[in-house]
Amino acid sequence: MRDELENELFGNNKTPKDSWKSPGIWQRGLAMLCFGFISGFIRFFIALIAIFQFITMLFSNTPNSQLLRLGQSLNSYIYQINQLLTFNSEVYPFPFTDWPEGRTSQVPPAEQAQ
Repeated sequence: MRDELENELFGNNKTPKDSWKSPGIWQRGLAMLCFGFISGFIRFFIALIAIFQFITMLFSNTPNSQLLRLGQSLNSYIYQINQLLTFNSEVYPFPFTDWPEGRTSQVPPAEQAQ
């Protein structure tokens, strides 16, 4: 009785469960696969934003502020996806939750100068 209670409370299951039969694990696997593909596309999009920002800096000497905010929110979204993929979070990112605002605790260097 005590061993069963300790296993329940502390997760020290010494008996293997048939977790592969659980529909929840398969749903999470499918979600991880989809979010993995989504994160790949977003990383490509972030690379395009970086190239465009560099070109903008060449001509105007200031980055595009709208793309700064978009880049911050995309980075926050990638962070949420990575948290899910590495099992550090059980919360599914957008579209299952709100889109991240992308606010950081630090002000980007481009906004400090203005």
